[in-house]
Amino acid sequence: MGMSEEPKKKMEESEMTPSDVKQVDESTLGITWPDGHESVYPVKLLREKCPCAHCIDEWTGEKKIKPGMIPDTIRPLKIKAVGLYALQFDWNDGHSTGLYPYELLRRLCQCGECKTQNAA
Repeated sequence: MGMSEEPKKKMEESEMTPSDVKQVDESTLGITWPDGHESVYPVKLLREKCPCAHCIDEWTGEKKIKPGMIPDTIRPLKIKAVGLYALQFDWNDGHSTGLYPYELLRRLCQCGECKTQNAA
């Protein structure tokens, strides 16, 4: 096996830890990743994709948030890093139990490049 044939390794936690998290505008969040990728997210989408047990049934995996349940006025009041693996949002609807692993956030990226890849 030559030097260029290294097996693809899983990203290390430090490679997944955002280098920057910023509010682009009142309804959009931006995350810059260590590989330079700039992700964008409508905050309403993030709230709808909350992975906590209040929002997703632990046993069936069924989403408890139905279309239209989250208002367009949803905003994160506070965003905090949890260890080296997730972000936690305090939302203006009082919800704050969801931990968003960086891997999930990267998959949810709504930039043009990622949306094209995810549609393929």
